[in-house]
Amino acid sequence: MTDAIARLRVPLLVVAGFLAGALVVLFTVILLDDDAAGDDAEAGNASEVLAGSITASSSDDLTPSPTREPPTRDPPYSYVGLPEGARIEHVASGIDGPTALDGHTDGRIFITEQFTGAVRSVYGGILLDKPFYVVPDLHVEAEPGFVTELGLVGLIVEPKEQGKFLSMLLYYSGASSDGERVTKLVRIRDDGKGNGVYEDTLLEIPLKPICCHIGGSLAWMNDGTLLVGVGDHDANGDAQKLDSIVGKILRITKTGEAPPDNPFVNTPGADPRIYAYGLRNPFGVAVDPEGPMYLVDNGHIGYDTVHVLRPGANYGWPATSLKGDETIETPMITYYESLGLAGMAVYRGTLAEFDGDLFYCQFHRGGALHWYPITDDPFEYDRIVSGGCSSNLRMLPDGNLYMLDYFTGSVLRIAAR
Repeated sequence: MTDAIARLRVPLLVVAGFLAGALVVLFTVILLDDDAAGDDAEAGNASEVLAGSITASSSDDLTPSPTREPPTRDPPYSYVGLPEGARIEHVASGIDGPTALDGHTDGRIFITEQFTGAVRSVYGGILLDKPFYVVPDLHVEAEPGFVTELGLVGLIVEPKEQGKFLSMLLYYSGASSDGERVTKLVRIRDDGKGNGVYEDTLLEIPLKPICCHIGGSLAWMNDGTLLVGVGDHDANGDAQKLDSIVGKILRITKTGEAPPDNPFVNTPGADPRIYAYGLRNPFGVAVDPEGPMYLVDNGHIGYDTVHVLRPGANYGWPATSLKGDETIETPMITYYESLGLAGMAVYRGTLAEFDGDLFYCQFHRGGALHWYPITDDPFEYDRIVSGGCSSNLRMLPDGNLYMLDYFTGSVLRIAAR
């Protein structure tokens, strides 16, 4: 995220986070009041979007113009309220550096803690004392003076299989069987007594960076395959190399293999698991059950972007070496300043006002929730509708949008009044 997610225990970062987030926290507290009125006013300095870049109905309409520079503008500084009928609810707190979450149909919500390696569980609004699982080989060490994005950063619950207990996938920086530092994707399964146990490893990537860019976004496609957002691991040039899986969106089966219809399966020398490439640090991927897919990528000192996700697409990182290349995907939104975009979800829930719209978090400036309406207006823009969304968010089985506030260790949700 510039290289987020930072360790708040570093005193200077604590002070900076407090100063940057003070107004946001105040705004969030106001929103938590049932009587807080929504305000649908247009946001002032909102980001522009490219004409023709998205529509709500057909992937055939999702082709951006290759001849026009992606518009960039500083992000909106004014907040607008949630629509009437929606409110922010507090779900749970006391979580140490929450980075990812997902829910199960039995009502449990699972949240990862970045530096403890624990998978915490919330049931009935109560954070259970005993972790569901603790990663035994977590690696988070960084050189003195560096912040780190390493740790336990990704989680997704697997669709329930008949006759089997709950299982989930975790994405984190750890160790291989021979002790080498790696980024890995592993499967954990409920032992039937409410405890997680390791089952198998789907992915291992040599871990070179001391701090950053491992990614960690996970999303199920409608066909049951898995999208995995892998950062460039501080190997910038490798994002353009099809024989490397860093700086990519991967698409794999539940056993970690490449589906036969992946875009580079028949490309000589290419890793068949690659679905899209040219990314720096994709912290959010979203699949609309009724439409297209999207992603957010964190740029270098600004230039955070929101994109439509397409098979075989090149998103241009490192951009300095590819300027003017018309084969590069044009962003829906590009921000001049670094927001640390994180998490992404397409809303398909209980509130009709949000149906089919995009939501994503920002890590910097204390955290904020962005709402991007998917409309026929080619110059639609995002609005900031709440604080309290800094590291991740996801639609859960109860039809509500849940989000994580890394700074307060809390889980919040948008629900009907």
